[in-house]
Amino acid sequence: MEDYLNQLVEEFPSRASGEDLYEYIRKQSAGLVDRSRVDFSNVMMNWLSLRSEPKTMLAVDLIGFYQLSELKGELESLQAEVTEGRVFKPFYDKEIRKTLSLI
Repeated sequence: MEDYLNQLVEEFPSRASGEDLYEYIRKQSAGLVDRSRVDFSNVMMNWLSLRSEPKTMLAVDLIGFYQLSELKGELESLQAEVTEGRVFKPFYDKEIRKTLSLI
């Protein structure tokens, strides 16, 4: 599953917008959570740990979209690092807060 999702991200046209990527991955990942929530959650946990775009923030989006509440602790850790200025720009905090409110 991780290879499949990584391939989707890597093959997505770089000229397209980030919003287009998010929408594309949401559509392509439909059914994966139902097939194996544990495997999908593990991929999202791995993407969160990368602390790099686009996968980390894509994971944030997908966690909220699929309401993967089991990753709340990982999201809170990411949020703390953003707040402390260790990763990403401060505006990323808004998206992480939004996702936390969904789960």
